[in-house]
Amino acid sequence: MNINKIMEMALPILIAAVGWMINSVNGMQDDIINIKAKMPALITSEGIPTDSPISAERRHIMQKEIEKEIVDLQVRVRLLEERTKK
Repeated sequence: MNINKIMEMALPILIAAVGWMINSVNGMQDDIINIKAKMPALITSEGIPTDSPISAERRHIMQKEIEKEIVDLQVRVRLLEERTKK
């Protein structure tokens, strides 16, 4: 085969590959810009992650359950202390 013929056949493929690569890089750049734009909503300026409403609600429920268990344990300890005094 002639090298010129091979180059003529490969040139459109190379151009398409370079175009696809540039398009992909632009897409990644857009994704990075979107992520950076959303970062303040996810992380405070002090570097502390913010809560989503779902996790905040679940943590609140867990906190209430733990507080209830602590109160229950405090009552049990008082009862045990009173029994040991008798």
